[in-house]
Amino acid sequence: MGTETLVDKSKSTKTILMDLFPSNTDIEGATIINACYGGTAALLNAFLWVESDGWDGRYAIVVAADIAAYARGPARPTSGAGAVAILVGRDAPLSFDPRTRATHAANVWDFYKPDHTVEYPTVDGALSQVCYYQALEDVYTRFTEKVTLRDGATHGGRQFTAESPDYLVFHAPYNKLVQKSYARLFLMDARAQYARHSAEEKKDESTSADQDEPDPLAPWLDVPIADTYNDRALDAVLKKRAAASLQARLADANVASQLVGNTYTASVFLGLASLLDQAGTRDELTPGKNIVLFSYGSGALATMYRLTV
Repeated sequence: MGTETLVDKSKSTKTILMDLFPSNTDIEGATIINACYGGTAALLNAFLWVESDGWDGRYAIVVAADIAAYARGPARPTSGAGAVAILVGRDAPLSFDPRTRATHAANVWDFYKPDHTVEYPTVDGALSQVCYYQALEDVYTRFTEKVTLRDGATHGGRQFTAESPDYLVFHAPYNKLVQKSYARLFLMDARAQYARHSAEEKKDESTSADQDEPDPLAPWLDVPIADTYNDRALDAVLKKRAAASLQARLADANVASQLVGNTYTASVFLGLASLLDQAGTRDELTPGKNIVLFSYGSGALATMYRLTV
């Protein structure tokens, strides 16, 4: 069970779910709390249990549920509520590769709930957006390294990029953040490619007679990454660069969250369910297709991992 919408500071919300199993008391697990990340922590626990020597043949059920409520103000329109249950076992139609996941963990105070007498969080919206970007960039950098090494032999050594996955699912506090965050992966790819070349090689390429048009991202390839977070000119370039890929790879996953709103721990799983519904209806989820998920929880914890059909 992953949730931050607590009914008690001691009693696990998982115990309430036991009402659904009146004849079965042999169910392990307790509530995991870290803002919107609790469901992912529970899912990783379930994944690793099912593939361990300690697995006894039973399924795991991961439940992520929350009510996202905000006080009056600019954040209130991003409120929402939702719950998702995920069945985990071996030989599943979506398989998990534990060796390619990457996690980011830090101590920040962008969103937290110090006062248990009110349901609203204490939020620093600007800091929270930066923390989201930083976590995404951190896990993406290491995830791409792991996947490139793991898949290199079978894919001709090609570098993993923002356009390598068939689909992506992001934790979605609000849809504009998902759009901007995915677009930033194109900047990360460009900066990584730039770092792989020497300054002299880049100079030679730029003065070559048959050089293509200059890269619109060139002004941001070697500036401090922190200076790019609120750069509107960069946002415009990235939005144009990522538009087609965003539509092809993330649009299906974003349908549900645009209708339901923020669901905290359930958000990334609601996005996965939305993708399965939309792409599945078109019979596009064929064997071998892969889905990259990015889960973020304030405070902060984030993980990027991959599922394969």
